[in-house]
Amino acid sequence: MADVVIRPIALADIEQFRHVTDLVMRERSFLAFVEGFPIDEAAAFVARNVRLRNPQFVADDAGRVVGWCDIRRETIPVYAHVGHLGMGLLQAYRGRGIGERLIRTAIDAARAAAFERIELTVYGRNVRAAALYRKVGFVLEGTRIRGKKLDGDYDDVHMMGLLL
Repeated sequence: MADVVIRPIALADIEQFRHVTDLVMRERSFLAFVEGFPIDEAAAFVARNVRLRNPQFVADDAGRVVGWCDIRRETIPVYAHVGHLGMGLLQAYRGRGIGERLIRTAIDAARAAAFERIELTVYGRNVRAAALYRKVGFVLEGTRIRGKKLDGDYDDVHMMGLLL
């Protein structure tokens, strides 16, 4: 795991990307979706990011995608300076600095692509992710109290932003 490489996503990564997102989603703790998207939707997402040059990177462990970070530019004209960050990492790879490498690489690419602001949401119980986001410069901008409800259980949704 020490040799995990952070690199831009490629179209050839779509199946692995879809698999990793599905595994993280099925943990039902970190992302808004609880299972991965169909392969055609995952392919369209990646192809759109590649075509629009939205920053999207993967963590690659000897040819195996184990995580991702993407920043999607907003398409509404008055918000086109803003990107929305999404990321995830397989459980076995957490706590080793890989997430920080992923997010810093994506932020650097967003800065180079003239993004001016990056936004994200993080659940209140996801304190490790919130700490990572603060570490790389995100600040808390607001909280949707009980903004998440899954299986009758609520969690707050923190909105964070980073000005570039």
